[in-house]
Amino acid sequence: MQAMLAIVQSEDVEATINKLKTLHLPSARYVASSGGFLRQGNTSLTMVVKEDQVSAVLDVLRVTCQRRTTYVPAQLEVAQLASAFPVEVQVGGATVFVYDLERFEEF
Repeated sequence: MQAMLAIVQSEDVEATINKLKTLHLPSARYVASSGGFLRQGNTSLTMVVKEDQVSAVLDVLRVTCQRRTTYVPAQLEVAQLASAFPVEVQVGGATVFVYDLERFEEF
């Protein structure tokens, strides 16, 4: 068995969860959170996955978690005047960690 942790942006989480449900994973838990560089909403997906399901889970994440471009205000201080101007950044996608799982129990 493997344990997987995927951090998914809020815009992608509903489609991701719906597709993951079709895989009938041994266990999956979802925790909404916010923060990080842009302080945007995201969800941490914690899953127990059979070894032969790891690539299927990664495929679901690749399909449903898309990168997109957005603009965020950045601060520029010139002559003691602070002005905000938009900066283009990439957001979305998924950050995924895969761990070997020695033991799994559910109560």
